[in-house]
Amino acid sequence: MFIKKEYKDLEKKLLEKHERKNDNEAVLEEEDFKDGSLTIFGYDRLKQQCDYIPYSEEIKIKIPKRYETGFKEKLEFLGASELNKLKEDRKGVRIASLVLMLLGIILFGVATVIENFTSDSNIFFYVTIIVSWVFIWAAVEKWFFDRRDLREKRKSLLQILSSRIIIIESGKK
Repeated sequence: MFIKKEYKDLEKKLLEKHERKNDNEAVLEEEDFKDGSLTIFGYDRLKQQCDYIPYSEEIKIKIPKRYETGFKEKLEFLGASELNKLKEDRKGVRIASLVLMLLGIILFGVATVIENFTSDSNIFFYVTIIVSWVFIWAAVEKWFFDRRDLREKRKSLLQILSSRIIIIESGKK
């Protein structure tokens, strides 16, 4: 019973603390910058804050005034690097999916040959069929699921890169 009360108090405190923040904004703090430039930690934190913002909404990024110069350029540099990596990953997924599918089809062919040249039920036939389905399923999984995840990351990244930058005075949010 006591734990439930603690949880409710914690939930109330967190909701009060974070209800002042709009749903479609990300706020970068002093620790997200070093030597006047956005850090990798700050960039990752920005992406995490934007994870649950719908694509139909515009993101507003709030940064301290003293980091205004060069922020957009650094953000674009980090974003472009990540976009290039995502492009390479998508190409790798397409190639891996194609190779796995071809291996599965070839193994199906091998299973057919095994079945045609043996008169009784052969264990190699059944093992080959199972392995071929494993390869085909892996190809389908890569094609439909891995590509979708990479596409979602790309959309999210482009949404961040096209966001509106709002300059705030130090100490304000």
